[in-house]
Amino acid sequence: MKNERELEIRTIIVDGNYESFKAALARSILGVTYRRFKRKGKEFYQHRKHNESVTKRICDWFYEYLRSKTPLRNISDYKIKTNLTLRWDRTGKILGFKNATVTIYLKVGELKVEELKIHKKREKVKIDLFYSEIDVSSQKIRELLPNILKTLGEEHFDYREYDFLSEEGREMAKIYSVERVPTVVIDNITLENPDEKKLRSEIENAFTLSVLSSGVEFQLEPKIGDVIKPILKI
Repeated sequence: MKNERELEIRTIIVDGNYESFKAALARSILGVTYRRFKRKGKEFYQHRKHNESVTKRICDWFYEYLRSKTPLRNISDYKIKTNLTLRWDRTGKILGFKNATVTIYLKVGELKVEELKIHKKREKVKIDLFYSEIDVSSQKIRELLPNILKTLGEEHFDYREYDFLSEEGREMAKIYSVERVPTVVIDNITLENPDEKKLRSEIENAFTLSVLSSGVEFQLEPKIGDVIKPILKI
């Protein structure tokens, strides 16, 4: 109707016992209702008892249906999340609900990790810059590249510059198959006049990283067998 309001709400995933389910759903329904209509003042607050009663009734209905009308008899063994569209009149009185979905989750196990560390397997990344004193882009790269290396830790890099117009520069350019400037060679990757984003990304990717873990333990949920068997039979 024209004077009705509605909004979809979603609860967080909670334990499947009644108290947790009711607390999450009631908190969502009444919390959203309060925030949306508190500015109505007395018009809204007169519906307090009604809204609380309706909310409790809908929580009871959902839970009883799941417990008695579905194969999931012991619903407390699961996790629950609820989505529904809440309907009010213009003053915040709850009129009803629609498009409700109660999703049931089963906790199978839990992986616990005390700590994860990122380890660099190599000592240094080799970076060579080919530039020209008369090239504007070369000068920009010569200024940018050392700043990037400084932010990442200069000790991790073997950095050298070669003047493309010098004898040494031409010889090294032939070895690396460099034909124009500015060119940055990161190990075996050749970048011609790269921007800062590309340059930083390729330098970071040049590290060979590994993950070192400690205190790792996987625990299978103790009741998982008992919970699954009735479902498999159905």
